Amino acid sequence: MSEQPKSAAEMVAAWPLPQGAHLADSVRRNLQATLEATLEEGYELPPEALATLALGPLLIMLGRLEIDLADARTRIAELERVGTERDR
Repeated sequence: MSEQPKSAAEMVAAWPLPQGAHLADSVRRNLQATLEATLEEGYELPPEALATLALGPLLIMLGRLEIDLADARTRIAELERVGTERDR
């Protein structure tokens, strides 16, 4: 049985991110920096604070993903239209 992370920083470090997930990695690194800075100041944020710290950046990432997906759908529809016209 693997040991559960003890601190918020350990929890963040243990998050398995897919290779190439640069935005998610950026959020993780920023959270780790925040947690390390609080430790340097003599206190540690509770693990429950992670949700509050991560929610804003995650919503920003989700918004970017949503826009990129809509753009991709528009481009695919345009390519399909051009392909259909070319086949005529």
